[in-house]
Amino acid sequence: MTILQRYIAKTILSTTGLVMLVLLGLYTFMDFVTELDDLGKGSYQIVEVLSYIFLSMPKRIYELLPVAALLGSVLGLGHLATQSELVVMRAAGISIQRISKAVLIVAIALMLVAVFVGEVIRPPAEQKARELQSIAQTGTVGSRSDHGFWTRDGKHFNHISRILPDGRFSDISIYEFDAQNRLRIITEAQDAKYEDDVWILSDVQQSILDSDGVEIQAVEYARWKSKLNPGLLNVVIVPPDFLPVWGLVEYIDYLKDNQQAVGQYQLAFWMKVMMPLSSAVMVFLAVPFVFGPLRSAPMGGRIVAGTLIGISFHLFNQSFQHIGLVFGVFPMLAASLPTLIFAGIGYYLMRKIH
Repeated sequence: MTILQRYIAKTILSTTGLVMLVLLGLYTFMDFVTELDDLGKGSYQIVEVLSYIFLSMPKRIYELLPVAALLGSVLGLGHLATQSELVVMRAAGISIQRISKAVLIVAIALMLVAVFVGEVIRPPAEQKARELQSIAQTGTVGSRSDHGFWTRDGKHFNHISRILPDGRFSDISIYEFDAQNRLRIITEAQDAKYEDDVWILSDVQQSILDSDGVEIQAVEYARWKSKLNPGLLNVVIVPPDFLPVWGLVEYIDYLKDNQQAVGQYQLAFWMKVMMPLSSAVMVFLAVPFVFGPLRSAPMGGRIVAGTLIGISFHLFNQSFQHIGLVFGVFPMLAASLPTLIFAGIGYYLMRKIH
């Protein structure tokens, strides 16, 4: 990498960082105002609100990265153009292709940032934020709904009312069916604790159904062997788009083994795969802004155009993914098509200016 390429890359990265700080500050303030509606619910006080907002910042950074990449690149290259530095570079024989290589360096750097934030920082931070909020407001770890959540494990259908802060289940019901899909056993327990690869149920009452009637048994403790372990438990109570790739892959396999719908989690998987590429595409879209039709436009016009394109991409990306999930579009296509369309637009505009 030449000194000139490092200079261009440094300029774009600095403006991208500045744009990210502005957007992050704006969205953080909006999140803070939203959380004030729940202030005082349980023990959810200002300290818990601020902690929740802080832990939610990686989520916002991850979501805003493509838009910040586009606006930051437009501002960075636009600044070089305004100062006539790009004109001097072109006059010195520096081609647009060589300038684009510096942009490629930025794109790769932002892809790495997206992967690091999305796979390393965001999942544990978001899980911690949701646990903190739920424990402060209700005293329990949040679940899929106010009425608990359901899981399937082979012929067993399990309902778990609450997840306690120490990882135990509370108020569990296990419905076991036979090969003819007839309900045979109903097991109810007050709580469950995971030890040595099994769940230990306490205060258990079991109803056995057969042709002669119902036999009820009560025991103090019982062992429950289930594929639902604490690792998968973290997947169940967290929305799929907040999970790391390896967590999604594990849970998709679990759902397939139990013949359950996997579309939502497959879509989240491909969204995570495409996210770094989306940031790179947004960076490359900035090059036609400077050397293409907007090269003579004032900085304000470029910012407005970049903002509109960034918002358009974000809305189209989110809308098409949800539409694809509703109408059964192949998850990989639903997650990748918006990025591929904007990549095609960028390629077409690059060809026009070469």
